[in-house]
Amino acid sequence: MSACAKPLLACLACVGVACLEAAETKPPVAGSDAVKQIQAQAEAARKRNRIDAAIALYKKGVAIKPTWEEGWWSLGTLNYGLDHFAEARDAFRHLAAIQPNAGAPWAMLGLSEFETKQYDQALSHLRHAADLRSGQEQGIADEANFHLALLLTRNQEYEGAMKILALFAQRNLNDAKFIEAMGIAALRKPLLPSELVPTDRQLVMDVGRVMYDATALRTTEAGSEFKILVDKYPETPNIHYLYGSFLMFADANNGLLEMKKELEISPAHVPAMVTIANEYIQRKDFQKALPYAQKAAELEPQSFPAHAVLGRVLAEGDLDCQRGIQELEEARKLAPGSPQVRIALATAYAKAGRKEDAARERREFLKLRQATDQAEAKEPR
Repeated sequence: MSACAKPLLACLACVGVACLEAAETKPPVAGSDAVKQIQAQAEAARKRNRIDAAIALYKKGVAIKPTWEEGWWSLGTLNYGLDHFAEARDAFRHLAAIQPNAGAPWAMLGLSEFETKQYDQALSHLRHAADLRSGQEQGIADEANFHLALLLTRNQEYEGAMKILALFAQRNLNDAKFIEAMGIAALRKPLLPSELVPTDRQLVMDVGRVMYDATALRTTEAGSEFKILVDKYPETPNIHYLYGSFLMFADANNGLLEMKKELEISPAHVPAMVTIANEYIQRKDFQKALPYAQKAAELEPQSFPAHAVLGRVLAEGDLDCQRGIQELEEARKLAPGSPQVRIALATAYAKAGRKEDAARERREFLKLRQATDQAEAKEPR
């Protein structure tokens, strides 16, 4: 049995299907009565741990009634528990088509696809399950979100992965797999845990533990751990960036120093450049911000934060408002759902005298900000 399947078995047995009392085996009758008879026989087989017989009966039931939700769920969960992930995937795909607005079928479909190494499909379906946030038992939701974080890391969406893992940290779920996943994402390694080089595991676990404490707002512990971390790994990429990010909120001067140390080790580290440029924007020192913002946009032309920070430097610093607007428009194209980009663009438009455009972007900002606040309010705490 896979490591993925084991934590789910207890909750899968209780979700979606009410356990029926064992029934005497009789030849099935036509129509809905036949499905009811099959269900009773299948549940009796499950209770006697005759899983193969139960699966055969559920297959017979969904053949008679292709919209039988409980039958597809049972087929999926039983096959998943046996590590028959391709069969589970096919069952959950049918169920998701029948229940498109329920989160659990999409979550289980994504988990099954993860196990069959269909990672792109799994990422899409686990994202969809997370967006739905309905019909999921906590154990299923946790497993789905954990695997979503793994796939976001693999897809180089490190911040999104760490945001999900931070929720586990804030719930004090100190499972080693969460800490390992946090370490891989924080180190910006586009890998699954199974692909991790064994010699990197200690580094990953050290970083994961520090970041787990930091995102759980255990700041005293995290501060001490970060000092140990930078002493232990002074030349390792991303360590100074992580420490600098931690310091920026309470000690921006030392945070900047750590970011610049990161650039000495990793000269093409775009997130560090963006962070430095943003800090100089806060200080109204646009000339110091400019080279970092320009280099970031040059190195990663598909990075919306890089275009956004360069646009702000140029427009808010009165260095080149028109070019600043162009950079912010590029950021909007890359991330139309970012409220921060919209309000920055509104400010730039207003400075350029484009009142209607500014008003439109303010309206979009308010809509997006409201949607973001509502989504965050629904997230587990």
